[in-house]
Parts: sequence; structure tokens; C-alpha cells
Amino acid sequence: MTVAQSFYGTISKLIDFQQSDWEVLAGEADVIKTWAPELISVFYDTLYSIEETTAVFHDGEREKLEMTLQQWIVEILSGDQGDKFWNHQRYIALLHIKRGTKNLFMLGMMNRLQQIFISKCMENYEPEKAVRVYMAFLRLSGMVAGIIAQCYDEVTETSMSVGLKRVGLNEALVTRIKTMQIDKMIKDAQEA
Repeated sequence: MTVAQSFYGTISKLIDFQQSDWEVLAGEADVIKTWAPELISVFYDTLYSIEETTAVFHDGEREKLEMTLQQWIVEILSGDQGDKFWNHQRYIALLHIKRGTKNLFMLGMMNRLQQIFISKCMENYEPEKAVRVYMAFLRLSGMVAGIIAQCYDEVTETSMSVGLKRVGLNEALVTRIKTMQIDKMIKDAQEA
């Protein structure tokens, strides 16, 4: 079992992701593809308009990044690609992490895409169909966001474990320090 498969197994149950979600989106591909320019424009206009998120970009790469989002849209409308798709989402997550993209940014922008998507569904479909198409996208995009978020945890845990072994620190000591820090943060949050 690949790492992506283990993530998929858990998140799919939490979200109630169904194989039929692929079919719903693929069945509406021709309509949804017409929404891509707006989805891409809002996505990158937003990211490039905020100082914190702009910092993760390199000069002159917007066009290339827009093409990757375009490709993602095509992929989610192409039907179930099995492990290939989920493993690629994990790969993309690791690239995000390496670049310094925070979970806050990723989750915020996934939500922004979901907002636009529901608006487009309501504009283009009768209410019952709009809900069905949107829910398929919501579950699929939720799966992607969950897998990406889990990759952040995976990187943190693996890095810490490897680092501790290299310097000879006891994991129990680090766990105790972590618990103390969490308790302090909880206290600070309660007092805020």
C-alpha cells in the first residue's frame, strides 16, 4: 500500500467520497471546462494580491502555474485515474511544502475554488443537479485538501524523527517538550 493509498482510505471515509463522484464530474466536463478561466483567474489573482501568499512565488512563473491548475481541472473531469491521481496529489503536496506554501494558504484557496464552483453550479443547473455536481466537486476537492494537509504532518513527523536520531535525542523527551508547549498554547488561547 502506498502512502497516498493509506491517506485515501481514511479521508474517503470521513468525507464520504464515492466513485460515482468521478462519474458526475466527468459527465459535466464540457460545461465545467468553460468555468476554468474564471477559476484560474480568481485563484491566482487572489494569491498574487496578498503579501504573504505572493512571497511563495518566483518571478515570471504565473503562466506556468496557471497551466498546472488548468491541468488539475482537466484531471478531475477525466474520470477515476486510480492511484496515479492520488499519488500525483501527494507529489504536488510535497512540492507545495518544499516551496513554503502553508496549509492556511492551501486550505483557504481550496475553499475559494469551492465557492466559485458552487456559484457556477447554481448559474448553470437546476437546483437538484447543481447540488449533485457541487457535492461531487466538494468531496473530490476535500479529498485533495485532506491528502495535502496530511502530507504536511508526514513531513513534520518524518523530519523530526530523522533529526532526533541524527543528534541522539530521546523521542520521549521531545514528546514531553511538545506536550508542554501545547499546554502553554492552550493556556494562552484560553486567556486571549
